[in-house]
Amino acid sequence: MIFEKVQEEKKFIDGTTYTISNNAAVDMFNCKEALVDIYNILDPQQMDLDCTHENYTSWKKELVKKCKEWEKLYNKHIKTTYPEMS
Repeated sequence: MIFEKVQEEKKFIDGTTYTISNNAAVDMFNCKEALVDIYNILDPQQMDLDCTHENYTSWKKELVKKCKEWEKLYNKHIKTTYPEMS
């Protein structure tokens, strides 16, 4: 399917209209995707397979790397969406 590209999305919350730009929507999606990657690493069933006493250090480095990626994406989103916070 082909969808029309929407430049701005409008959300109505408590009688107030909020405009969400396409760039902000992309940034939000990237942040959510990075959080899912972190949750997948911390999933108890996956941890039983991936995190053993032999490879704990590499598992921990991967987790820290994913957290830093999320923080970088989130800070970019905050600075572009809310300039007063930069």
